Amino acid sequence: MSRIVLRREGTVEFYAPDPRAYGSIYSAPVFYNPAMEKNRTLSVLFLKAYGATGLTVCEPLSGTGVRGIRYAVETGAVGRLILNDISREAVELIKKNLEVNGVDAEVYNEDANVLLHRLRDKCDVVDIDPFGSPAPFLQAGFRALREEGVICVTATDTAVLVGRYPKKCLRRYGAVMFKTPFYIEAGLRNLIGYVARVAASEDYGFEPLFAYWEGHYFRLCARAVRGARDADSNFNFIGYVEYKKPSRKVVRRPGERSLGPLWVGPMGDPILVNKMAEYGPYGDFLQLLSEEYSVAAPWFFKVPEFALGGVSRGIEEALDALKKGGIYAVRTHMAPDGFKTEVSAGEVERVLRIVI
Repeated sequence: MSRIVLRREGTVEFYAPDPRAYGSIYSAPVFYNPAMEKNRTLSVLFLKAYGATGLTVCEPLSGTGVRGIRYAVETGAVGRLILNDISREAVELIKKNLEVNGVDAEVYNEDANVLLHRLRDKCDVVDIDPFGSPAPFLQAGFRALREEGVICVTATDTAVLVGRYPKKCLRRYGAVMFKTPFYIEAGLRNLIGYVARVAASEDYGFEPLFAYWEGHYFRLCARAVRGARDADSNFNFIGYVEYKKPSRKVVRRPGERSLGPLWVGPMGDPILVNKMAEYGPYGDFLQLLSEEYSVAAPWFFKVPEFALGGVSRGIEEALDALKKGGIYAVRTHMAPDGFKTEVSAGEVERVLRIVI
């Protein structure tokens, strides 16, 4: 492949297709999306904060290999690196980029699911970063994990996950979704819930450690522990969210106005996320996530839902009013005018009506 350019992310230099030569990143023979640099950087911070060393890390959909190479170079956590892509041109580029960075890795040119099945019980970390839905790779991803490991998942089919295409959402994720003010969080929890159910089907308990939304994708990293009893406990956090404007509540059985099944438990570990913030960039973003994770409610509210007298206040004014009214509320990264709190919509409206 001659039409490549040298790029840099973090402390790594690597070759990627020149988008000027191909018209767009989607036309290039090897896929590399520069807009996902934040995703990869946060993933590096996650693996550093996770704290384990000597890990066997597998990235079955590697593209240029930059994510796996950054794991090896920047985290100090990787003992064995396994990279794979079904494209021969991608494999050639991966090998070139490994050489540029002086990194050793096993490189395969196989179907991702075939490789993951062959690696059964051999991986500490499996990072599934497809173009589109991760659903076709999850079962094999869990089978590649050891008895305890980490599975990381990116989903760029956000429109499906939030329910813009309800039939496709039902087919792919087994969930009923419709538009709500908190549709982004519902979509993220749809993804987490689906991964948790696949984990249970493979006899893995499941604990989200880091999950977020950004623009065109959802991202999740979770701990998985093998055991039937642990797997059964996943369903303690699978439920439905009933939405009747403006109220929301968790219910255990689906109804006419319920979303789900969704993950209704914690979305991440605040301590781990705070540790991530110590290692590098995006500190404000990670601090915001840490605060969000401290609120148990599986939804957020938007300030315009409580427009009083036809007037909608700003987010800071609303948060200040809630604080004065004795209600703990924090901002959400999923909407500029959104906030999370564990009190009911009626209580929020009552306080805002009194204080503002």
